[in-house]
Amino acid sequence: MNSTSTVQPTVFVVDDDRPMRQSLTALLEAMGFAVRAFSGAGSFRQFYRSSMPGCLLLDVCMPGASGLELYEQLLHDGLRVPVVFMTAHADVSMAVAAMKSGAVEFLEKPFDRSTLEDRVRRALALDRQWRESESQYAAVQDRLDLLNDRDRETLDFLLAGESNKAMAARLLISQRAVEMRRARIMRKLGVSSMAQLLDLAIGHRIQSDLRRAARDQRLL
Repeated sequence: MNSTSTVQPTVFVVDDDRPMRQSLTALLEAMGFAVRAFSGAGSFRQFYRSSMPGCLLLDVCMPGASGLELYEQLLHDGLRVPVVFMTAHADVSMAVAAMKSGAVEFLEKPFDRSTLEDRVRRALALDRQWRESESQYAAVQDRLDLLNDRDRETLDFLLAGESNKAMAARLLISQRAVEMRRARIMRKLGVSSMAQLLDLAIGHRIQSDLRRAARDQRLL
């Protein structure tokens, strides 16, 4: 995933009501957005890939899989896309469920043009933020993948706050060898100080733990 991609983000519209779907498509295109419309959850799910930047304008109540069910499936499959839920009927419980699942907004039809545009722009901005964060995470992971087993062992000691003398004793090597290992790790990770090394490694480890927890939660 490349945050510098020039691919124009798309507003994906999923609504079983054909006139509404066509009206939304025309309105969003008039606002300058690229739009792709679908009549149901199944057709969108078959089409969508995580590499496609954009947001999802999603009707809650549809025949077959509802909008909430579609979004829950996307989350379960690890496909994170900002969603603006739509419904023709106000329903507090639906609104709460939508917001808890990560939706940007919950709109009751009919909604005005300015509100729709604002919510869509917010959703696209969130998608861009997520993708930039993912790109940065992947870039750090690529650098960490350059480390061999000895590098990783040494890095674990560094993260634990061990001194060169303590590491040398535990690894049965000289302090000079520890310094050489540390210098090699810093070179591979592209950092010039211990502070940068710790910031990069600790930050990445925290992000990894958060991602793992989120993934496990989706699988419950």
